[in-house]
Amino acid sequence: MSPKRPIRPTVPGQPPEAPHSQRDTQAQTLPRNPVRGDGVEPTSSSSSGSDTQAPEPLHSPVHLSDIRSPAPVDTLPDALSLDPYYLSPELVPLLSAPDATSGIRTFRTRTYVELEEGGTVLLGHDAEGHHRARSSAELVASGPRLEQVAGSLLWRRVAVAAIESDGSDSSLTMTFHSLSDDDSSGATAPKRQRTTPAPAQQSEAGVETPPLFRPDWAFKPTLALPQFITVSGVHYKVMSRMDAREFPILYIQPPLHPAYDFDVLEAILRHTPEEQPRAVMRVPTHDHWEIDARLPFEKTLTAHVRDIFPEVTTVTLENIARRQFELANSSPYADAAGLTALRQIFYSWKHATPSPHPQWSDPLLMLSTLPTTAGITNTSRAIDLPAPSSTGALNRLDFDPMRFRPQWELFLNTYSTIDFKRFMAGLLTRNGYTVMEPNNFNSFPALVFRRPGHDYLFFMSLHRTRIPKLSLPTHNNPNTTGVNLETQVGDAAAQAVKDAHEANRIIWLKGGSQILPGVADTVFIIRDDNARL
Repeated sequence: MSPKRPIRPTVPGQPPEAPHSQRDTQAQTLPRNPVRGDGVEPTSSSSSGSDTQAPEPLHSPVHLSDIRSPAPVDTLPDALSLDPYYLSPELVPLLSAPDATSGIRTFRTRTYVELEEGGTVLLGHDAEGHHRARSSAELVASGPRLEQVAGSLLWRRVAVAAIESDGSDSSLTMTFHSLSDDDSSGATAPKRQRTTPAPAQQSEAGVETPPLFRPDWAFKPTLALPQFITVSGVHYKVMSRMDAREFPILYIQPPLHPAYDFDVLEAILRHTPEEQPRAVMRVPTHDHWEIDARLPFEKTLTAHVRDIFPEVTTVTLENIARRQFELANSSPYADAAGLTALRQIFYSWKHATPSPHPQWSDPLLMLSTLPTTAGITNTSRAIDLPAPSSTGALNRLDFDPMRFRPQWELFLNTYSTIDFKRFMAGLLTRNGYTVMEPNNFNSFPALVFRRPGHDYLFFMSLHRTRIPKLSLPTHNNPNTTGVNLETQVGDAAAQAVKDAHEANRIIWLKGGSQILPGVADTVFIIRDDNARL
């Protein structure tokens, strides 16, 4: 007889990859900026813009303290509730059938058990090898102890008497260990932290959760294997590559993981986020390594991009995230400086602070520059547009009209230049840009805009096309056509363009609508660097 389905209120809508993940939502303060060569890249390069600002380095505080709780052991069952660990009922059907002997059910690499009291939880092991309920956000289980019910496929909490006789949980201790790679005393890795609520004076101190790692992160180095570091007597494999840049923060990884390219890291963050590389910082005072307790990335790379650019197409979303990954790492493969740069970018996005790496944080600065070719006649010019479905290269941004359908339908029913400007200004504003007020001029529509976090200025001329190319005016200089810059965008915007051009901080773009037969409609932006001055 199969066990009854659990009846327990849970939080709906969580993804099966991390069904009951408890993310750390506190503001993430990252250490100093990666040591990278700054400066403006040539316009012919596929990356654009430069980081000419030198923002204050962000330092991550390190807290070393021992905090002991006077709570007696017999309060443990009440303090450690199973409520945060239950799997949502709608996700239970995704699990495999219970094992005929252990009752364990699986989903990808994770194991789950059904409880005698009702409910399904993720099963893990603590540092001593005991079965415990586990959150998907931790590497060593810290929930209540569990055991299989004799003669049944169900599981239950371990009785208090069994815990007391075991002795492994005889005191509730929260310890932040000083992890030294010079320690020759043979110390083992730090024990996990209990999740019992701390007293008021402890919570006010803002103590962070210590790092938790499964035993299989331990690494036995040989001459044939990659480099490693030693933390409190335990060896860990260091994420690196042959031309890795020097940097005071390293990242450790499970020994069997390969080098992290974009696809590998994205898959890990999506399906098994607890297995992502973990930051290790060198503390200069004692010259030893300490493991950062936080998960470096709280979601996938594409999810970070979606939060900031909510209306781009799925293809553009991945192209932005991939290009950002490769630029930050200066390679298709991750290194320590690149991962830390990505974390700093995501932090600046989340908290609306100036980006230390604007050339990698704004997709308009990462766009490839498209060449201008000869048109139909000897004096005409054109730009061939890549296909909207092109993957792997960031040569155009596409926005999905189905994500702003009311505005798109209004746009399709008007051919007014003023409405065109307002439509594009609204799209840019919804995706985080600040647009200078468009004027009421009806010819050669254009917009001037910025993005908070860097001092580049964008000039974008607007177009409608039903073919895979843009036809350009015969003359480059708008003054030769009787339409000067002030008339085109207004006095204030024209002056801003001239000032940015003098400072070499102007980016020239083209954008608008593209409607092709057999292809989904799209609103696009490309970079051509054809100056209007």
